[in-house]
Amino acid sequence: MANIVVVSTTNSIKVNFNDYSNMLGMTDGTWGKEHLISIIKMTNNIAIDIQGQPDWIISHDGSNGTFQIDTIDGVAPTSLDDLYAKMIAIVA
Repeated sequence: MANIVVVSTTNSIKVNFNDYSNMLGMTDGTWGKEHLISIIKMTNNIAIDIQGQPDWIISHDGSNGTFQIDTIDGVAPTSLDDLYAKMIAIVA
């Protein structure tokens, strides 16, 4: 299964939803970094709040019904802490 792939640019975050596309009704999306409100590391997942969107609940392994992130800028997260660090880095 191919999961979510995230690629950042200077001003935006591009997401390819791969196998989640049918469930979500979209294949790709690009969001301006200025619309990202918060990234919150919880005990078992990460909540991402994007202006005008429902929260995205993600993880590095898809556990607990979360969306699994395969790579961020070509690098696979190895843990929840690593995923959080990578998400913070792309918006910093």
